[in-house]
Amino acid sequence: MSFEHLICVDDENIVLQSLKHEIKADPFFKNIIIDVAESADDAVALAQEISDTGDTIPVIISDQRMPVKSGSELLGELHGDFPDTKKILLTGYADLNAVTDLVNRDALYRYLAKPWDSKDLLLSLREAFTTFRQHRQIDALNAKLESMTLAMVSALESTNFFFDEDTGNHIRRISTLSGYIARLAGLDETFIKLIRLYAPLHDIGKVGIAKDILLKPGKLDRREFDTVKEHVRIGHRIIDDNSIDPIAKNIVLYHHEKWKGGGYLEGISGDNIPLEARIVSIADVYDALTSPRVYKPAYPKETAVEILRQERGISFDPDLLDAFLADSDDPYWPRDVK
Repeated sequence: MSFEHLICVDDENIVLQSLKHEIKADPFFKNIIIDVAESADDAVALAQEISDTGDTIPVIISDQRMPVKSGSELLGELHGDFPDTKKILLTGYADLNAVTDLVNRDALYRYLAKPWDSKDLLLSLREAFTTFRQHRQIDALNAKLESMTLAMVSALESTNFFFDEDTGNHIRRISTLSGYIARLAGLDETFIKLIRLYAPLHDIGKVGIAKDILLKPGKLDRREFDTVKEHVRIGHRIIDDNSIDPIAKNIVLYHHEKWKGGGYLEGISGDNIPLEARIVSIADVYDALTSPRVYKPAYPKETAVEILRQERGISFDPDLLDAFLADSDDPYWPRDVK
């Protein structure tokens, strides 16, 4: 069983004891361990010790003016190892630069003046704990969703729905490539995580396409190609549920659309194609070009890059493609993609 901790930091012991007594008097904190530290270095060591036990530190509250290392320096330092912990700064004098720096780094939850108002202090601490817990619940739900999604993809791989080992490897590479492109394009970490999570579902509709068509060693005729195109519609039906993230649905439904139009199935173009689908489209084609298929050998990286460049602004979003190919001369590009 893990416990929640609140760390109070001040170089004056009498202030620490007063703060601790005031907090413990509030029933909200009955089951929360109140720890104290009389210096920034002691606080860092204490936080690490608590973390090593498996307990959590939802909140750290620190005085600003302390010898050797200030409260703002302490909170900034702790933010690297404890980014989710809510950090509150107490100060008896105006230090806007320190506060601004912490705010800009997203390392400060709240700023309170000394002497503190008891009601304001306790309200701030209660809200900080509540926010921490809510974020933890959201993270747990996201982890559960990720696990369920990966389990579904894994189940499809392990049956004859995805008909060969290479297809299984392909969908794992698409996940990594899509996240790689999203990061190069400057998108936020939440989006990157989601696109990595959902990109493997892009061809889920192929469960409804005949094996002899998907694994045909030669070129598909028009009837066969029209059949393959239906995997987009089939995939969308499989995940067309209100509980499924729209990002996943967009990837499945629109990853074969083209920037200038003419793709399938909707024939939409430009920014009308959802961003996540535009990213997966690039990842999907690059991986298909550089991987062996029953109907072709793997192309060298340089050939694949040239083919992609020829489709800039035609099949692919030019800005996203430029971001992806910016370092393509690097012999290790694309990095972390195997």
